[in-house]
Amino acid sequence: MKRSMSMFVLLVAAVAIPMGCTPEATKKMESMGGQAASKAKDSAGDMVKTTGMSDMLSKATGALASVEGGSEMLNSVTETFAKATSTFKGIIDVDSATAALPDINKLTETFGGFSDMFSKLPDAAKNAVSGVFTSALGDLKPIIDQVLAIPGVEAILKPAIEALLGKIGSFKA
Repeated sequence: MKRSMSMFVLLVAAVAIPMGCTPEATKKMESMGGQAASKAKDSAGDMVKTTGMSDMLSKATGALASVEGGSEMLNSVTETFAKATSTFKGIIDVDSATAALPDINKLTETFGGFSDMFSKLPDAAKNAVSGVFTSALGDLKPIIDQVLAIPGVEAILKPAIEALLGKIGSFKA
């Protein structure tokens, strides 16, 4: 990535300087190129995460195909993780953390409701669903870590988050 970025900068300089661009304009073009490269790198990372989750969902869907209520459970799990992500991304300060506390407790209850069905799954399906939980939790944890780093938020949310993560972590095959 660094080498391709260096090549880009050289290309920009080789084109811009002979065209009469000022050094300031050339630097601005270099900066824009760096920003574009950074965004491309971030997008590639997001695609890898999405692909990993997509693979887990595909495996779980196949494993749950013959299980009564399996696809509904999987839909509910993914919707609940989406709601968890949305809830945590909405926390920006102490006030929003306080407002989100009931939602986090509700999420914990919702994940707890999956326990009975999960325990009744065949082993192959448990493995697949467990993979979905692991992958989704891997995506959620950095967001939670960012929230807990907000001044004053950890004191409000830590017990609720620990209960939520404990519940999510219980889905192991």
